[in-house]
Amino acid sequence: MLRGMEDSLDARIAFGKELVTEQVEYFAAQFGDVASEWKFDGSRVTEADIHLSHVFADAIGEAFSDDQFFSEELDHGDKPIPVKKGFAWLLDPIDGTNNFARSIPNCSISLALLKDGDPVYGYVYDHGTRKLIHGGEKQGLWIGDQKVKRSETDITGHSLIATQTLADDDAIRDDDALRMAFKLRAFGSSAIHMAYAALGWLDGVIAHRVKAWDIAGGMPLLAAVGGSTRFFDTKVFPMTEFSSKAEGFSHIAGDEALCDAIEKTIGKKTQFRW
Repeated sequence: MLRGMEDSLDARIAFGKELVTEQVEYFAAQFGDVASEWKFDGSRVTEADIHLSHVFADAIGEAFSDDQFFSEELDHGDKPIPVKKGFAWLLDPIDGTNNFARSIPNCSISLALLKDGDPVYGYVYDHGTRKLIHGGEKQGLWIGDQKVKRSETDITGHSLIATQTLADDDAIRDDDALRMAFKLRAFGSSAIHMAYAALGWLDGVIAHRVKAWDIAGGMPLLAAVGGSTRFFDTKVFPMTEFSSKAEGFSHIAGDEALCDAIEKTIGKKTQFRW
């Protein structure tokens, strides 16, 4: 831990905000102009992903040496790593990498601060709006330095549900059912979907193949406004181990009434609530 820095939740929250903000200039400079390659799972990784992962790892390691740090894009070895009690950080350096590499602004930096495996504070830098959305339960929801409230709307046929676009039978059936009841949108970044649902810019989220780092930064944002994240078949949090090769899972998110409406519309019940 850096000399003079408090070993507290508040100190970490402030540190995380500053750290993400410091990387915005680099993120913007690399946007649409960076080398990339394809990983084992068919997802794209760029040089900027690797660079940001090392920057965050070094900064957090220097500031809070006892905290664990995990990034989707770092080599953590082949075996899952147990998540210890106390604080840990989970980074998706660029969520929406395909968009980022091809100059589509729906991409983000997503960082989550965990306590005993649960996300307690989240940061999503949304490159499309150039805003840092951050917050946590009992901490409030913020855009930059401004505390904000969720824009509340009634559940109607005009409600906006964010989804993925997957060539998967279950996903297609669910999306077809939701398309008949609501309006669907897909921005290509799960972190942005979660952040927009927290703000009320979207009403809810459904996804069928995401990883913990895709949504961990957005979950505390929803919790800050009384929202919920629900999982169909997998208990994801509290996170007990980390593996960059973890299997994907399906989830929904939004306020409680909207999540209930999604479950009713697709005819499926979630098994785990966060």
